[in-house]
Amino acid sequence: MPSFEFLFVIALVFYTLVVWVHKIKNRLELWMVVVFGIALAIDTVATVIVCVLANQLWAWNPHTITGFASLVIMATHFVWAVETKIWKGDWEMYFHRYSPYAWFLWLVAFFSGIPLAG
Repeated sequence: MPSFEFLFVIALVFYTLVVWVHKIKNRLELWMVVVFGIALAIDTVATVIVCVLANQLWAWNPHTITGFASLVIMATHFVWAVETKIWKGDWEMYFHRYSPYAWFLWLVAFFSGIPLAG
């Protein structure tokens, strides 16, 4: 069976890049939103593939709960990024504050899946 876990690593790199470059620059640029969207797409595809491959092995456990929660939060975060680029104003200030927390929850899901990848 092929391994698709590398897709989560690619999503991690892209998501981390966007969150921390935004935090350093304190400004959300269009390229960041594009890379963020790519990270979300990769993470979503990887999650669907892994869920389909897991078949009967899939069960609700701390990893699946944090994984789905973080995917929903990442999607919400992406929509927020798009809205921030469109509307500007205070949206970006709050986006700036929220980003590291959303990223950290995503990391919890990422690292909780490592023991299951083998």
